[in-house]
Amino acid sequence: MVVPVLLEIEPPRKRIYPLFIACILLLCTLSSSRLEATERIDLHALWDDRCAECHGHSAEFARRFLQISDGRLQGRHHVDNLQLFISRHYSTPAQAAAIYAMLQAQVATPPLFRQHCSRCHDSAASLVRNTAILRDGVLFSRHSGQPMQQFLSNHRNLTAEEIDFYHRLLTRVAAETGQP
Repeated sequence: MVVPVLLEIEPPRKRIYPLFIACILLLCTLSSSRLEATERIDLHALWDDRCAECHGHSAEFARRFLQISDGRLQGRHHVDNLQLFISRHYSTPAQAAAIYAMLQAQVATPPLFRQHCSRCHDSAASLVRNTAILRDGVLFSRHSGQPMQQFLSNHRNLTAEEIDFYHRLLTRVAAETGQP
């Protein structure tokens, strides 16, 4: 005699749930990698595209119209929260934070590049885009492959102070132009 065996079948929800969770995790991972890629934006290009028409070059604007007070960047009209204003003025909150940091650095940096280097190199951003690469926080010359600080030590008879100044400036600008 054959006895029928009743198979206990799981409801579909129990089988689909782990697959659903796996899909969600995969989407989160993909979104995270996409987000990391979009975080590396060229702030100088963004400024030139959205801000320069009204405000001119970012460093000149920063030095002329902004100041640092108690460690905070302030404008003449937006004293309380300049970053909030920037986030509502043709940028996202993430871009606003990065633009704010760039402008703050520009206010604190003397215009030595413009005074001494711009005749040959146009802007620090274009120089970095065309001739340098940032690897693990160290700036290198694309052409010679040597560290930029070493390259600068043989460039235009710069003093040790000038080499340090330009190396810090170009490394900061490389990060601002979205280099990894």
